[in-house]
Amino acid sequence: MKTPTDVKTMKRDVKNVAKRMRTKINRAMDALKHNNPFSPYRRLADGDAQSFSEVLDIWKPRDAPNATLVRWLVTGWCNYNCPYCPQTHGRYAPKGNGYTAHAFDNFPLDQWLQAFRRHFANRRLSLVISGGEPLLDKKNMPLLLTAFHEMPEVECIRIDTNTSWKLDWYSELDKSKIILMCTYHPTQVDEHEFFEKIHRLLDSGFRIGMINYVMTSQQRENYYVYKERFRELGIPLHPNPLWGKTGRHSAEDLALFESELPTVDYLYRTGKNSPKGKKCLFPGIAYELDYRGNIMVGCHPTTSSSFFDHDLPSLFAGPVPCPYTKCVCLDKYSFLEGSNRNITTNPLASYSRALLERP
Repeated sequence: MKTPTDVKTMKRDVKNVAKRMRTKINRAMDALKHNNPFSPYRRLADGDAQSFSEVLDIWKPRDAPNATLVRWLVTGWCNYNCPYCPQTHGRYAPKGNGYTAHAFDNFPLDQWLQAFRRHFANRRLSLVISGGEPLLDKKNMPLLLTAFHEMPEVECIRIDTNTSWKLDWYSELDKSKIILMCTYHPTQVDEHEFFEKIHRLLDSGFRIGMINYVMTSQQRENYYVYKERFRELGIPLHPNPLWGKTGRHSAEDLALFESELPTVDYLYRTGKNSPKGKKCLFPGIAYELDYRGNIMVGCHPTTSSSFFDHDLPSLFAGPVPCPYTKCVCLDKYSFLEGSNRNITTNPLASYSRALLERP
């Protein structure tokens, strides 16, 4: 007679086998798409070339190397403990197969850099580095950012940060390619301390694209006060709908988002619009990479491999229909047909300008 443990093990094994079969089938179907000369893997449709022309001129120009965007979740390690954050926060949190939550504990810095140089030689590269808190690693991050600065292929380095790290760790860093997206978490840091840190970041040469303000009912009342204070510094305050709560915002929150955000951002960030089936260029120009070295074509996990393989999975030749019902990521939905905002390789700077142009 089978014990409950035996039954549980059998169910797990069946699920794993089914998962492997689905992966093989999906990859076989993707291979067929690659071999089809009329598929979006291989060919940019004439209509898409026209409707995405402004963005394609920047990211896939005819007379210059293509630009590639890499969204790199470099770590899950974070020194904050926000009540609305679902991530694990420990640097050494186990992530299966011997991996932890931090890229440079899984593979040495030189191995990561060698892979970046090999895969993106003779391309133009726009990076989004997020976490966790990426800049807590005072040993590896200054060296990584210096190496990226010295790579002529790298045009933009966006870093998502809570600003809690020490400026001294990055005092020698050339910051000309860097733009910060700073998130203000009032439950974790004193208001005066945060504002003082923003002043110090600006004085030290960092460029700040925006202040991300996670919106809760407790934090809503201070939004307009903070907005004016940051605008005096030339920085937009961005009200961010709380992730995981899409579709359950109060009427007051929704009214604020609608009045403060550009229309396309309001509709997707609040979940009022679904991107499913709409043409999007993100999978044609972007990869998503994690701290274990898993890399996939943007939003298409079946087209995945190891970052340390000889070759990366091929990007789509152009825009393809979005497979998801929700999208709240600026770097993704801003490549949907009709947006035409990303006419530089710095989407955050484009969004910053759009926010500052609003009254």
